[in-house]
Amino acid sequence: MRLTAVVGDRLYRRSDDVTASMTRVIEESITDLDDPELRTMLFASVEGNVATMLHMLRHDIPVERAQAITAATEYAIRLAQRGIAASSLRRAYHFGSSEFLAQAFEEIRQMDIDSDTRLRLLYHLARWMHSYVDWVSGVVIAAYDEERQQVEERHASIAAVRVRAVLDHLPGAEHGFDEHTGYRLTQSHVAAVLWVASANPGVDHSDSLRTLADEVAASLGATATLFTVVDRSTAWAWFGGGAVADAGEGWAGVSAAAAELPEARVALGRASRGIDGFRESHRQAEAARDVAAVSRAGQQVVAHEDRAVAVVAMLVHDLGSLSRWVADILGPLAEPTEAAGRLRETLLTFLATGGSFQATGEALVLHRNTVKYRVDRAVELRGRPVDADRLDVELALEVIRLLGEAVLH
Repeated sequence: MRLTAVVGDRLYRRSDDVTASMTRVIEESITDLDDPELRTMLFASVEGNVATMLHMLRHDIPVERAQAITAATEYAIRLAQRGIAASSLRRAYHFGSSEFLAQAFEEIRQMDIDSDTRLRLLYHLARWMHSYVDWVSGVVIAAYDEERQQVEERHASIAAVRVRAVLDHLPGAEHGFDEHTGYRLTQSHVAAVLWVASANPGVDHSDSLRTLADEVAASLGATATLFTVVDRSTAWAWFGGGAVADAGEGWAGVSAAAAELPEARVALGRASRGIDGFRESHRQAEAARDVAAVSRAGQQVVAHEDRAVAVVAMLVHDLGSLSRWVADILGPLAEPTEAAGRLRETLLTFLATGGSFQATGEALVLHRNTVKYRVDRAVELRGRPVDADRLDVELALEVIRLLGEAVLH
């Protein structure tokens, strides 16, 4: 409408004051802008927006024909580089546009027009301002997001190089590690390998694994997390802080977190301190992953400190020999049947509880007589008593518990 251009002309004559007023309101409302360079760039961004808006109002240019404002996008990019949240950018446009409208409304109040026209003009400018802010905020947020992604990729690349240098014992690898990764090597660590089983190589699961790592960190009570992508479906993570020393208590929470992503798998090392612990816990997590990769028992979470995992991890690289050894130790008890499976579970629990029928019954919710029957039947099926080679029997049963049908004949 013609009166819109009049408002634009009136604001244009005092555009410096309008720019200064909008900048001041934004600076007073946002606490992240204590850097002189950011304040200078903010002023340039506001100045560019004011000039663009007044030009469009004075010449009746529709919002869809607006051009990106260099100073505004540069300001958004700098915020992304400084790690300042995008919410600061959105709030700046919220407060800035409110102040611009206030300045425009004051000009309209002073115009010699009837109240109905004044009301329609106010409504028209408010709608126009909403459209403009919607457009320009989309442009600057897109620039922010693109730069933020590049910053994160650069940071991730640097972190990955630093991590591998420490794991490979390269001289001086620990120097500057904290600064470049944001993670202290001197604290307690629990390392993890996270991956998606049977993943499509064309699908990038990095974001899902990062979310899973955050949930695992919360379950373990970690105060710091180092996450690095290995490939599209695999990641390494370290969870740091005092609470992870008692991480065993958080395993149930880790399993619950993994259950949210059914194809996800998590292998965990033991809690350990310092740079040597950083390396050792990772080695243990890789060993636990070897067990999980072979296992057909369906566990989503395998921890190195779980019973027999450390030993089985050393055996899985020769699965054929391991399978033959299990069959030699257990005989027909190693058959892949449900009946044999029940007997193996009962016998393993019986041996783990020190040969107690009562404790086994409580653990498996079975009557004592049922436990005794199953134990006797397991020994009978095996063909010889377990006393002479009890350690081998228990280990063979643990191997089946961890690996499932992968070692059954």
